[in-house]
Amino acid sequence: MIMNETQASVWDKQPWPAPEFEARSPSRTWSLNVLLVDDDVADTCLILNVLRRHPQVSAAHATDAPEFALRQLELGRLKPDLVLLDIHMPKVDGFAFLSKMREIDSAATVPVVFLTTSRLSSDVIRARGATASSYVIKPEGYLELQARLNAVVRQTAAGRWSH
Repeated sequence: MIMNETQASVWDKQPWPAPEFEARSPSRTWSLNVLLVDDDVADTCLILNVLRRHPQVSAAHATDAPEFALRQLELGRLKPDLVLLDIHMPKVDGFAFLSKMREIDSAATVPVVFLTTSRLSSDVIRARGATASSYVIKPEGYLELQARLNAVVRQTAAGRWSH
């Protein structure tokens, strides 16, 4: 489902675990809610296809409107366990989105992975200082995209991200 300004999302009732909780057990299957913020429709369709097939993803939603996603996060209507974020988008780029997201108490500790086509060293360096959990370059092929997203989901489910 691709969300836009006119669509409200009723999302999961499971918030990201507070820091005092134990680390997630690798033997337990975790059901994750993933939010993708990306303005490229073709990439969005491929990424959602991969995520929705992953056994540890219970819901995968996308929007091409970062401002809308930020409002939904502020209102508590979105409670993702993981945010996949493109960098180069019109109006609000990925860095601005991440900065504003970190100001929202309920979303401040959610892992954010930049998923982008940008190979610019300046973007990679900037991402390291921007509280992103990781930086993943979108590959050309579907199987490589699947492998990279599976690794991101597994790491999120294991609770191994920091920001």
